[in-house]
Amino acid sequence: MELIKENKEKHRLVYFNNDRYRKVWTIDRSDWIYQHVKKLRYVMPDFVLDYGVDYIEYKIIEGITANNFEHTGEFIQKIYKFCLNNIQSTKPWVHGDWVLSNIIIQPNGNMVMIDWDNLGIYREEEYMKKLHNDLISAFGEDKFKRAINDSTSI
Repeated sequence: MELIKENKEKHRLVYFNNDRYRKVWTIDRSDWIYQHVKKLRYVMPDFVLDYGVDYIEYKIIEGITANNFEHTGEFIQKIYKFCLNNIQSTKPWVHGDWVLSNIIIQPNGNMVMIDWDNLGIYREEEYMKKLHNDLISAFGEDKFKRAINDSTSI
């Protein structure tokens, strides 16, 4: 396995293998891991391949992260609509971290959320504020608000 990311703040290492990613925690997160996998299997049944007391292995989702696409008004609208639909489809659980690097756009155009570490049950006003703040951070406040206000389909 090849180390591809280290997050000292979260005490986490991410490794890549041919068919999976493995997140390893360097502090005791065993209770959290067990509970997290249980929740994650509810919202994305086939995503977790294996887990143990200090790691979770995830299926690789083919595609390109959304931060690699041009931020047109139409693209912003698609991302926003996808996030809203994702929230509805996983309730009562929500992703909680809508940065563009957590959204995979597959070759067929489908979008998939990855990196579910913030998965939880939140109040609607709390997760909507977080969603808007994440997308404003990604696109800029004016561009995000203009794209959303220009949309008649959202």
